[in-house]
Amino acid sequence: MTAHVADEFADIVAGVLEVDPARVTDSAGPATLASWTSLRHLQLVVTLEEAYGLSLSYLEIRDLKSIGSVRDVLRAKGAAV
Repeated sequence: MTAHVADEFADIVAGVLEVDPARVTDSAGPATLASWTSLRHLQLVVTLEEAYGLSLSYLEIRDLKSIGSVRDVLRAKGAAV
């Protein structure tokens, strides 16, 4: 993964969650980012689906508990994040 790819992913997530991209770490999640609400969770899913041209299942969406889990799901679907 190049730095550009990582930066692009972090910028997308940071934009939806309205946080500094530096706070977009694999361990960050709803417990550590107050702005990660249920509504923002859905906004993040839709934004990432559009940005990477893929679709997430209900179970995948439900299991997104951290930035790391988001990356894992996207990578499993072939996205470079």
